[in-house]
Amino acid sequence: MQIGCTEMHPIILGVIIIELIMLGAQGACYLSNPLKTDCVWHLFFLALLLTLNIVNGFLPNPILNIPLYQQYFIRNGIGIITVSYFPIQFFKKLQILNRQFQEKTAISYLLILSYPIIFFITYNTINDLEKANQYTIFVPLLNNLIIMIPIGKTIWNIYRRNIERKGSPEEILAFIMLVAWLFVYLAIHQNWGKPIETIFINLGPATFNIFILYNYIKTMRYEQEHLQTLNSYAPTKEIITLNCSCYMLSERETEVAILLCHRLKRQQIADRLFISVRTVDKHIERIFLKTGVSCRENLLEKINSIL
Repeated sequence: MQIGCTEMHPIILGVIIIELIMLGAQGACYLSNPLKTDCVWHLFFLALLLTLNIVNGFLPNPILNIPLYQQYFIRNGIGIITVSYFPIQFFKKLQILNRQFQEKTAISYLLILSYPIIFFITYNTINDLEKANQYTIFVPLLNNLIIMIPIGKTIWNIYRRNIERKGSPEEILAFIMLVAWLFVYLAIHQNWGKPIETIFINLGPATFNIFILYNYIKTMRYEQEHLQTLNSYAPTKEIITLNCSCYMLSERETEVAILLCHRLKRQQIADRLFISVRTVDKHIERIFLKTGVSCRENLLEKINSIL
């Protein structure tokens, strides 16, 4: 079934719509808390995945005024960046990969760079783009296996040794996401069609991002409930000012901290002090760093009591 003149399968179109909704939800999360840099990482991932699905939905297409081999290069290039390169960066962000692991997986970068050459040689040998795509898919598959094996061992060792940093559901879900991606190569090699490829590519990431959004909403609710319990603690300017000096906060940072404790929003603080919201964010970041807290309610507890 085709949709109008777009020649895009309904399943692919549905996945793109769902990812646009997720991208909007993650964007709203970031705008509500710009200091949470993890949201930026998820936004980048969703944008990359969305680009892959849009390109995969339209290419290859003989009607376009682009040579078919270039269309394959564009589609497969974006796919390899998403499926092969991104997991390394993602797990680095989760901080479960050490420098030694990164050195061991340096060969994966060489595999990514060698793929266009292998594809071009195979295509010129058999003169069939579809078969060349099916035969050379082993290159990104090998790349993913090189990445996944040490990642799986690392997560397993974290659980087995029961060390301080236990594996979190985020790490487990992300690893399952990589395992699900292995079936993409089988789907491409067996020519199961774009809809099946799209399902295998997006099932893991969709589950992971739903989990991230659920955790964010859960955290926001907890913070709101906790803030309500702190309403009984009336901010005392004298005590806050004294504690701010103990934590070596500047005069402007102290002003921002007092307004934070009075539960003013970032825009309200900016308007009150005649500065930009971006400047407010920088002050908040330094305040949190100096006082050793990560959220507003912890700051209120810490600097609104006598040390």
